[in-house]
Amino acid sequence: MPATILIIDQDLDSVQYVRSILEAEGYEVVTTVTGQAGIALAELDHPSLILLEVDLSDINGYEVCRSLRSIPAMAKVPIIIYSGRGEVADKVAGFKAGANDYIVKPAAAAELIVRINAALRSEEPALAYTVAVWGTKGGVGTSTIALNLAVALRMKTRQRVTLMDAAMWGGTLPVMMNLVPKHTIADLLPRLYDLDSELLASVLATHSSGVRVLASEPWSQDGSMVQPSQLERILDWLEGASDYIVIDTTSSLDQVALTLLQRTEPVVVLAPEMTSLRNARLILSIAETWPQKPEKLLLVLNRYPVKGGINLKDIENALAAKIDVQIPNDEPLVTYSINRGIPLVMSHPRSAVAQAFFRLAEMVRVRAEKKRQVAQATTAPLWSR
Repeated sequence: MPATILIIDQDLDSVQYVRSILEAEGYEVVTTVTGQAGIALAELDHPSLILLEVDLSDINGYEVCRSLRSIPAMAKVPIIIYSGRGEVADKVAGFKAGANDYIVKPAAAAELIVRINAALRSEEPALAYTVAVWGTKGGVGTSTIALNLAVALRMKTRQRVTLMDAAMWGGTLPVMMNLVPKHTIADLLPRLYDLDSELLASVLATHSSGVRVLASEPWSQDGSMVQPSQLERILDWLEGASDYIVIDTTSSLDQVALTLLQRTEPVVVLAPEMTSLRNARLILSIAETWPQKPEKLLLVLNRYPVKGGINLKDIENALAAKIDVQIPNDEPLVTYSINRGIPLVMSHPRSAVAQAFFRLAEMVRVRAEKKRQVAQATTAPLWSR
């Protein structure tokens, strides 16, 4: 559905000029010549953006802007003042009244479109920062790291964190978190193009930490027919309703895993042994061929050190990359945590293992903030750059 732009301007020639530009770009346009009518139309139609002249026959545009900002539904709608007034004092007054941008008439069509598009993008909901935790071999501890990372992110940020089990069938996250989900990914497949917030609330199980969990199918179900495109559709939906998403993947490199890894920021989990190291080198090599290369893959060395294992220096030399986080080898504590169904970062937050999970969460948080700052900088109104 195209965005609707409301033009409030008594200059009919200007209105016709701007209308022709916007409609050529596919926007729907609604117009009025008075401020009071513009306020009423905005309340009634909820436009995507408002272009507002200062000089109107009843009340000036600054008053219109302030009135619109006092209406809850209009509080975040982009308002651009498009006026023949071009003094600095006029622009300052516009911004003080609540305008997002100020364009002096007459403006070239290209400038109008660029600045309108920028204002519209700035109001789009920020998508979640999504990481996929991938293990270089089975049993390397991927699920333990994924769930503790998710809970640590929730504890650190107090933001919306969703943990997704992409094992497709037989996933263990609910057991490890002492959850009994009523629904799984399978319940979403018949409604992939009918997803809404009500369905979201009913399908996600909420952990005591506040992390929401999307469980995979149980052992009695066949998840082999889930397609990568279906998972991407589910992710599209989750990303609009989360600040962080942590995905627990299988250790295979099938099409599902590759799709998830290419779409997200991968966290690669390896153990200090030869087969794990070989597969870590493989994923690093594969990542170099992806059309959109991710930021440096986060490398997590789990259960280190261990008797007879490869030492850290040799691992980093073999990978030609630094290990980002080392997680100590404390099998009794990890096993105890899993059996109780309580994440280590909650049950033993001061333990060396939990502290490693918190360091990993902090790295993810910092990366997320940098990515969001870049996104905000590229979508900010031109006047603010």
